[in-house]
Amino acid sequence: WADCLFIKKFNFFGTMMTGNSMKVGMALVDGRLRDAGFYVSIIASYVFGVGFFRRTELSHKDKAMNAFFAPIVTACFVFSDYWTWLSPNKSRFVPAMLLSFAWGIINSVGSEVTGTLVFVLTGGMTRMTNMVVDRISSTAGHKTIPTDGFLMSSGVLGGFLAGAAWCTYFSKIAPQLNFKWGFGSMGVIYGLLFLWLDQEKLGAWWTDDGELCDIDADGVDCN
Repeated sequence: WADCLFIKKFNFFGTMMTGNSMKVGMALVDGRLRDAGFYVSIIASYVFGVGFFRRTELSHKDKAMNAFFAPIVTACFVFSDYWTWLSPNKSRFVPAMLLSFAWGIINSVGSEVTGTLVFVLTGGMTRMTNMVVDRISSTAGHKTIPTDGFLMSSGVLGGFLAGAAWCTYFSKIAPQLNFKWGFGSMGVIYGLLFLWLDQEKLGAWWTDDGELCDIDADGVDCN
């Protein structure tokens, strides 16, 4: 839902800095310095969001999710929609940077708290393919497919596709609502999620004896 709306509304990737880096290079070669500056500001805001997560998580531990990440992420998303609704013809720098900063926090929660990279489908597809090939290959010894790892990767892939489909459908039945308050709605959902499930509860299903499981090419190691 988010990436689809990012493209429709701002023409950049909110969760994937590889795509934004590519856009920086293309804009520079084409001489579009303003566009290059826009994409650089997006990348910088994302990095700042990741750094903010790390610093806050180290300083405040269990209180970080409820006391900091929930209100900040919600505020960034809601204010981004409010800015574009209030001044649709003004610069897109401010709302886009707010969203990118917030997404740096969200992606960090995904990777550091729940133990999965929710924005990297290529990696998930690679792991799932390796698991299936190892299962059917005699050379690999017909390895058993690790259930946790396969479900994690397939869940991320399925959720991403479902979100893209929802965004497309929502844009057709309520284009103005999705365009004006789509991100605000997402921000409220994330805020409530971070309030409802603190760091311990959100990452509990992905831990073993209090330690996050390791994710590698073979899936998941909880030993």
